[in-house]
Amino acid sequence: MSHQNHPPISQKPFEVIVIGSGFAGLAAAIECKMNGGNVIVLEKMKAIGGNSIISDGGIAAPNTVEQQHLGIIDSVDLMFDDMMRSGEGLNDPHITRRVCEEALDAYTWSKEVLNVKYMSRVDIFGGHQVPRCYSPDPLSGSTMMLRMKQKCDELGIEIRFDAHVQSFIQDEHQQVIGVQLIENNITSTNSTEITELYATKGVIVASGGFAADREFLKEIIKEDFLTTNKKTTSAEVLKACMAIHAATIHLNKIQWMPWTTQDENGYGKGGLFGDYIVSSYGIVVDCKNGERFVNELGNRKQLTEAILKRKDVIGIVDESSLKRTGWKLEDVLRKGIIQSHTDLNQLARHYNIPYESLVQTIEAYNLSITLNTSDPFGKVFETWMVPLTTPPFYTMRIHPKTHYSLGGLVTDVDTHVLDIHGHIHKGLFAAGEVTGLTHGANRLGSCSVTECLVMGRVAGRKAIEN
Repeated sequence: MSHQNHPPISQKPFEVIVIGSGFAGLAAAIECKMNGGNVIVLEKMKAIGGNSIISDGGIAAPNTVEQQHLGIIDSVDLMFDDMMRSGEGLNDPHITRRVCEEALDAYTWSKEVLNVKYMSRVDIFGGHQVPRCYSPDPLSGSTMMLRMKQKCDELGIEIRFDAHVQSFIQDEHQQVIGVQLIENNITSTNSTEITELYATKGVIVASGGFAADREFLKEIIKEDFLTTNKKTTSAEVLKACMAIHAATIHLNKIQWMPWTTQDENGYGKGGLFGDYIVSSYGIVVDCKNGERFVNELGNRKQLTEAILKRKDVIGIVDESSLKRTGWKLEDVLRKGIIQSHTDLNQLARHYNIPYESLVQTIEAYNLSITLNTSDPFGKVFETWMVPLTTPPFYTMRIHPKTHYSLGGLVTDVDTHVLDIHGHIHKGLFAAGEVTGLTHGANRLGSCSVTECLVMGRVAGRKAIEN
């Protein structure tokens, strides 16, 4: 909608309004406030975090002290190459490079300003050429989110809950100067009571993705699907942006998480087991023939496409590999998400896998690790990987779920939202998963948190400069 006049002084407008309280939104708000801005955060739910709080919270960055101590050689260029290759040329190279260039600073900021603690390890996930991923301690997005909330409280940043943004307010020059929202009754379909909030410098959209929005995705994903996202992960703020002619791109690009299981809801503990353990230390096998069929350290798009072509797929690791990771599986074993097997014969019977074929598959894999020979599927063997020889063996059924919406709003490298004519949409900024040019066709693991912190902080600074 458009308003011909600015709000009266009695309405006490904020300088900056941030929509969304995930990693990107709170990073933007904190950066804005630390640069002297008067900012408010609007969150549609009753608590902070959105999908950020249920993620694993891992962040990727090159040239860290941790890498140096382990002798890992990395660089901004190497991380940029990995992200561009994964994105299949659909990324905006300027935005992707900025994320890589400022990744180390964002990681350091999370430790020094937010006081986030990380595990004493450096992980590698599919598509990364070297280990550069850092896991919060404890392993959960809530670890960083709680620190961000504490920082907001310390800085006096207001986070308004049950604030459901309906549309944007524009002035006579089409500059975004505020939002219309329904407060405290987001489950009501009958209320027409609208609140207006105004911003003198800008509105930052950090409302997240839409990978659980079945209505929005019905033309993209024809069949039913499972998702790692909260069911409230939806596109209403994105659609409000589109209603004022904000440009979008790649809305049909949805990333699936290949490491999840149909035996639990959401991302779950099984997703962590697959992503952190099976990918590096184990193998993925087709139950029909007992054979490997993919590079377990391939990127998420490659893995998902390969797994979805098959009906029954499992991941396998052994006791020796599990001990090297330091993970405890009591909870997921008790719930039946992961199975334990005394030997390969029992494992094969449990899943109706041809036993001889399974043994041959594991023997060939073990020989490749032992002799450090070339893997037929392209998996690069690291020094910490060991043969799968020590029972018990642990398995999990694997089935991909929608995880991340790769497309979204078109922005420039400074987080300004562009309109459908390619011009800066004055007063409107965006950061995080709601944008669509950072990752292209596929996002690498741990790069979402990096993007959210880097571009969220950029948005916070640019909005207050506006």
